[in-house]
Amino acid sequence: MFFWVRELAGWGLIGGSLVVLRIALNFAMNTRDPGIVEAAVILFAAMGLMRAGVLLIRMSTAARLSRLDVEPERRQ
Repeated sequence: MFFWVRELAGWGLIGGSLVVLRIALNFAMNTRDPGIVEAAVILFAAMGLMRAGVLLIRMSTAARLSRLDVEPERRQ
């Protein structure tokens, strides 16, 4: 059951990274005072969030697949 929590946390991190990416785009696309350096720093943080989210989803998927592989052996 813990793998579902892990997967939801992963999807939450990916959603959060998309929000942070939007903030970085707002900094870069500002017509009065474009903040390219600030956008680059925020973009780096967003990529870290996305990488962590994908890692959690991959771990959750692997846990579910390994559990499916073990369950038929228990039934015998």
